[in-house]
Amino acid sequence: MAYVPLNIDLTNKQIKVIGGGKIAERRVKALLDSDATIHVISPDLTGNLYQLYLDEKIIWYKKSFESKDLDNDELIISATNQEEVNDVIKKSAPIHSLINMVGDAQGGNVIFPGTLKRGKLQISVTSTGASPKLVSNILNDLDKQYPIDYAEYVDFLYECRIIIKSLDLEKAKKNQLLESILSDQYFDEDEQEKLTNWLKRQPKKRAREE
Repeated sequence: MAYVPLNIDLTNKQIKVIGGGKIAERRVKALLDSDATIHVISPDLTGNLYQLYLDEKIIWYKKSFESKDLDNDELIISATNQEEVNDVIKKSAPIHSLINMVGDAQGGNVIFPGTLKRGKLQISVTSTGASPKLVSNILNDLDKQYPIDYAEYVDFLYECRIIIKSLDLEKAKKNQLLESILSDQYFDEDEQEKLTNWLKRQPKKRAREE
């Protein structure tokens, strides 16, 4: 199966998670910030999932999975270790649904990559199920290369990009500025402040007259 890496906006989408154990918990935590509606089907929940239910972060159906439980779900996550349940999920899923089969990457059409987040920066790594340990090792290396405070540098780049796009400059000059802010010089907060203040003083594009 050929996988294409994508970032998907799941706002207001319906997600169905079958299973209430540690694996289901990891998937739910990865989706909490997506603004999707998360439904969990399981007779039991981990303590953390139960707390999310109490906090109304997820919707819990305290029951065993049945094929009729799948309807208009945009994303279905099979987080059980029961092969027969996994088979029913695959056969019952709506044709439009994305499916993640935990423990059997090739069984579905969605893989959850390992992800390093630094503010607006996200770096995702997957071995397409070949070696989760390799993914873990790579993420550990990335964690050292991009420390927590790297998020602030990314925020600086974002602010500068917004300002530069608004300036009354030729496209080539804008591209030159966007390239220059990637210099190691701007890891320094004082240098960041100097540049953003300078950019804010530059002439802006005039709005077109109707």
